[in-house]
Amino acid sequence: MGGWDQVMLGKLQLYGLIALAFIAGVFGIYMGGVQRGIDRTKRKIDEKRLSHMKTAKEVDDEITSADDQRLADIASEWVRKDNE
Repeated sequence: MGGWDQVMLGKLQLYGLIALAFIAGVFGIYMGGVQRGIDRTKRKIDEKRLSHMKTAKEVDDEITSADDQRLADIASEWVRKDNE
């Protein structure tokens, strides 16, 4: 009976190693997907930040280059009138 037990134990060890390798592979694939999601989110945040910086630069340039009358016209677009 000793030989049969060793064969069964060897097969169980093999199946255990296969199962462990499968679980490790699935975990690796999952973590890779998580990392891709994190990278995608960071990229979107960076794109929005760059867009906001460009908008701020455009506004700053417009205000810097505007004369007093143009500044008054710009401000009047954003200020509520008394009769409204």
